[in-house]
Amino acid sequence: MALAIVVWFIAGMSLLVAGIVSQARVDIQLAQLHLFRAQAEAAGDGAIHLLMAQLQESPGADGGAMEGLPFGRYRFGEAEVRVMALPAQALVDVNSAPQALLAQLWSEAAGLPRDEAVQLAVNMVEWRSNRGGGNRGGGRFDVVEDVLRVEGMTRTRLDAVRHFISAGQGGGMANAAPQERLRQLSALAPGSGWNSGSLETSALPGARTPQAARSATRFRVDAIVDVGGRQWLRRRWVASQSAMDSRLPWRTERTEIARVVGNAP
Repeated sequence: MALAIVVWFIAGMSLLVAGIVSQARVDIQLAQLHLFRAQAEAAGDGAIHLLMAQLQESPGADGGAMEGLPFGRYRFGEAEVRVMALPAQALVDVNSAPQALLAQLWSEAAGLPRDEAVQLAVNMVEWRSNRGGGNRGGGRFDVVEDVLRVEGMTRTRLDAVRHFISAGQGGGMANAAPQERLRQLSALAPGSGWNSGSLETSALPGARTPQAARSATRFRVDAIVDVGGRQWLRRRWVASQSAMDSRLPWRTERTEIARVVGNAP
């Protein structure tokens, strides 16, 4: 009996120790994740500022442009960063895009069946047209995440088109051929290889020439940071106008938390 009690005691202690070790590993992994995110955000923000400074200093220069789009490559310590500024008017503005373009967006980019894509586009248009607010609409999407309030929208569907859209900062695609624009925007999505410098983007609104891209007033600036064996995306929405409380000649309108978009090469 005494031997059995000792065996059960040892087994219980072994399970307890195993649980403590497992929890410690989880805590370490979470701590590393937070550390890598902080490093990605710091390096990404630094690269974004450097690229914006380059735009301000040489608005008409071709150097550093990737087929017309401002592009830079930097290194901060062990973190390699590639950063690109895309004129916001090249994106689909969810506040002004016509129903046909929205339907094309959900069909081509999100892969929804045509009838579901059309219905979702109808729901979005109805939501923005209800300026009185309430459960059926609010009249305007202030940030892209606001489309989650539309009936039929899910996080998965939003993530499928996140790199194609803006809220109140785009609109250049309203009169454009949807399939061609979506194809080009897909090539510019982070993780798609845009850092290779081999893209043809001259047909994008606001990016027909390096000078036109640099003369845009608003940009979506994406920084891809290789750190911790992963590729992190740090995204900022930037206006080329100084804020009243800042000495910088540009203004950050919105900053998105860094998130993993792939594995580092």
